Amino acid sequence: MARTTHHFNLNPVQVTIAALGLLDRQLTLGGIPARYSELNFTGGVGDVINVNREGRGIKVQESGISAPIENPIKGDSDKFAAASDRPLPTAPRRAPDGFIRESRFPVRLTTLAQNGTTLSMEQVAFDLKRFGAQVLSKLTRGFAEYFDDTTAAFIKQRITRAGLTPEAAAAVGGDINVTIPAADGTRQNLADRALALRTALADARMHMDIAHVPVSERYLIVGPEFHNILIKDPEFVAVSYSGDTNALRRAVVGNIYTFDVVSHNSFGLEGYVFHKSAMLLASACPAIPMGAVTGSVQDVNGIATRMLVDYDYDKKADTIGLDTMYGLATVREDPDYEARGTLIGEQFVRGLKINITEKAAGTASAASKRGRDS
Repeated sequence: MARTTHHFNLNPVQVTIAALGLLDRQLTLGGIPARYSELNFTGGVGDVINVNREGRGIKVQESGISAPIENPIKGDSDKFAAASDRPLPTAPRRAPDGFIRESRFPVRLTTLAQNGTTLSMEQVAFDLKRFGAQVLSKLTRGFAEYFDDTTAAFIKQRITRAGLTPEAAAAVGGDINVTIPAADGTRQNLADRALALRTALADARMHMDIAHVPVSERYLIVGPEFHNILIKDPEFVAVSYSGDTNALRRAVVGNIYTFDVVSHNSFGLEGYVFHKSAMLLASACPAIPMGAVTGSVQDVNGIATRMLVDYDYDKKADTIGLDTMYGLATVREDPDYEARGTLIGEQFVRGLKINITEKAAGTASAASKRGRDS
């Protein structure tokens, strides 16, 4: 008699790749950090992965002409200098030997993130018709929400220039402090609140520019309150990514002063600007255990994830789960990094925080008073 099997023909490799593809599309804040992953990692939670940090570039050496070519016969306008009259260079013009420098910095795997579900034999037989929609998307959705929340907490804690030395802060600028008038609903008040934030964002852009932070892939992370002030500003340019299946692109609500604006409920009246390379998410997978029925370790777009399938004899049920070991780190500069002639060294300059203070009610700004008087 032929053996009875369930109607799902699950290939663990294909299922894991599909899960990672779903996860990548569902990430918002968790999709921002740069990524590094290892599939053959032999350590565990608490161990450190050394990640290469690219150098900024190789300096160019200038060399000009040795001397102008002159007519050897003075006063003869009909004779021009020949090639033999060209003087030989007196100084060496060979470029210095550049070196493609990549330093290394550690990222500690701080967390084993995991979820799973039990599928009874009745569920498999009668209830599950679409494994991807009913099981896999729910597992990856949980991971996406978890990574978004942990990334938000990391941004609040680590995206700041508060740790710069006074010399470095004077050279590249520190965090931005701004005070906005309390909301009173008037047209002038809306303009004053928006102007204060736009001024702070202009200063933040200047601080990023001075520190040689790349212009592309800059982000401004704000809460709904900050976003609400911006969208009431006629200078704010809203964008639409309708039809895009990528959660991060759908979360980008506009662009201002080179920053893609992302609004997220984890934040209040505060703002964080940074480049994509300011944070790194490193992930690695534990080995597939000997007792698992089947499993797969895969890497898609820099996220390493393990899928395990096992059988629970007590419940007569299948269990399926996803897990990964990961850690988040901010990326500091090389030891010889400098800006405007000041040695910055291994400090964090790829992002900063915008601290916002709202005036108490009844302390309207002078600009608001002028608007009402007119």
